[in-house]
Amino acid sequence: MEKFIESMRESVLPDCFDLKGSSICFEDENEFLSTVNDIQSFLSLVQREWGVPSEGCYSDAFHSGFLGSYAFALWFMEFDHDNWFTFDSVQDETKKYLNSYSSVSHRRELRLIKGSFLPMKLDLPVVVDYEERSVTVWTGELRD
Repeated sequence: MEKFIESMRESVLPDCFDLKGSSICFEDENEFLSTVNDIQSFLSLVQREWGVPSEGCYSDAFHSGFLGSYAFALWFMEFDHDNWFTFDSVQDETKKYLNSYSSVSHRRELRLIKGSFLPMKLDLPVVVDYEERSVTVWTGELRD
């Protein structure tokens, strides 16, 4: 997570864009798998840990890091379209982040929780890391 944030700050994001990731890790692999593989348990976890309402929400899952990198890059572009950075530069970094695993069982999956998240009504990007057994919620803030 920290490596991705650092890479984005160094090569893509302007100083006025604040990117944050907040993670929880699971000690027990079975608990992790049962939570992330059941959509209701997954949404309940996000609601419980980050206070995100789960009522009326659903999740799009990108099991492929390649496809997920495009969806994650689109999330960044929704902040201010292409005023501060390009889609290609963001997608290059998100592809490196989501595809940097040694095997499919150690993949990183992007899940976009769809809902009406204020103030901009963006989706909420969540990365499920099967190697680290972690769930990371990503947020951004553009101060321009």
